[in-house]
Amino acid sequence: MKTNKFLLLIILAFSACSKKDSDALRTEAVNNSATVLTDTVMVPITDLGTGTYRGITGGLYPAGLNYPTLQYKKDLKSFANAIRPLNASGAIDSTVGKIVFISLGGSTSGHLMRVLKDSTINDVNTNPYLKLLNCSDGSGTASFESISNPNDAYWSHVSQIIVSSRAYPKQVQVIYMETEDSIQITTFPNRPNAVKNTIPDSTNNITQVTNKEPCLYYNGWACKFAIQDQINGVPGTEYKGSNPVAPIMTWGWYEWTDGTDVPRQDGFTFQKSDTKDGLHATDAGEDTLVHRFKTFLMTDTYGKIWYKKSRK
Repeated sequence: MKTNKFLLLIILAFSACSKKDSDALRTEAVNNSATVLTDTVMVPITDLGTGTYRGITGGLYPAGLNYPTLQYKKDLKSFANAIRPLNASGAIDSTVGKIVFISLGGSTSGHLMRVLKDSTINDVNTNPYLKLLNCSDGSGTASFESISNPNDAYWSHVSQIIVSSRAYPKQVQVIYMETEDSIQITTFPNRPNAVKNTIPDSTNNITQVTNKEPCLYYNGWACKFAIQDQINGVPGTEYKGSNPVAPIMTWGWYEWTDGTDVPRQDGFTFQKSDTKDGLHATDAGEDTLVHRFKTFLMTDTYGKIWYKKSRK
């Protein structure tokens, strides 16, 4: 039987450090040298472009770009176009089939998926075959390490949610993953490289620390590195061919911001006052994040193919 194609959206947990913390980082850089200022200040990866952070080029994708290119671009479109309503056996079925879109991770992804689900259900402009399931686990451990272990109790939680929602594993085609890790390394690029190595294991199971800066910022680099490895064909990340072992990975909406009132280049701001504790969003903060997430899904070149209602 042909293996289902999966599309994995990696959404980085947002950061809402205080303005004081952010200013301190900038002051430290200025005191070092003008050269250091351009290379050690934590700038959103989306805003870096071909600029560097500690010698490594920014951009969500290789070459400082925020969009995929070449064969990977073609493959993403192919995978997105292949997403169709499936029945319990995984066969295309426009009568009883569903496109199951699940979340994996902890409380932050769970909160976001809950609000996105409500917004999607009530929107006539979204694909009527969509079935969103909140498989995140805010009350338990759902780190990259837990998700990468096929025997972890977290997977029983995921299975229970799918079954109780009258859905089937073979209907799952899109996964949104946002989570943390238990890695205690805080240096760059050692931390993102270590976290990066847990991401393929986490995603492969689909087919079969502390929340303090700079860790959250570095985890964004980990996602970038993991996607770059897949683009470069690193063993263990294969998503096509005769023996695919992982879903194709791509960025969802990149959430990281330094928590100040200074907007990113795309106009996004998210301050500590938008959170309850510096991590979990307030109701107003959740509305802001979900609006951005849903806008991304409705307008992204690949996301809108399966998320938006067809106009045919």
